Amino acid sequence: MEISFYQTAEGTLISSIIRLLEKIYTSGQRCIFFSPLEERVKIIDKTLWTFSTDSFIPHGDRSLGFPEKQPIYFTSQPENPNNAQILMLVDTFEYKGHADFEKIIFIFENKQQEENALALYNDLKKNKENVNYWKRSPQGWEKQI
Repeated sequence: MEISFYQTAEGTLISSIIRLLEKIYTSGQRCIFFSPLEERVKIIDKTLWTFSTDSFIPHGDRSLGFPEKQPIYFTSQPENPNNAQILMLVDTFEYKGHADFEKIIFIFENKQQEENALALYNDLKKNKENVNYWKRSPQGWEKQI
């Protein structure tokens, strides 16, 4: 399993999430977008409907039904109903119990979350896990550490 940390610049969390979801979708992989905060899930869902007039990222949640047909599935529950390869976590660093994913992405933006991310990154690195840490800069994502 690959675990990646994405640290965005303040105020760019939503746009960074959208761009990463777009990249995942165009790669043909399936993704679970998870946040324990239902409001965050609703904001990202709504933003995906309006972020671009040139493209659309198909996605859904429990309310739409047919989760197995959704390439991107939004949830605030620990589940994988679309048989996704990628799990994107926001507002949490709790990933245990998600062993059925090929890749886990943590995305965050504030200082407190950065401290939590670095602690988890260092812990995973000590255990010889396959981890990456990316930081958003004006030039794009730059690999750190």
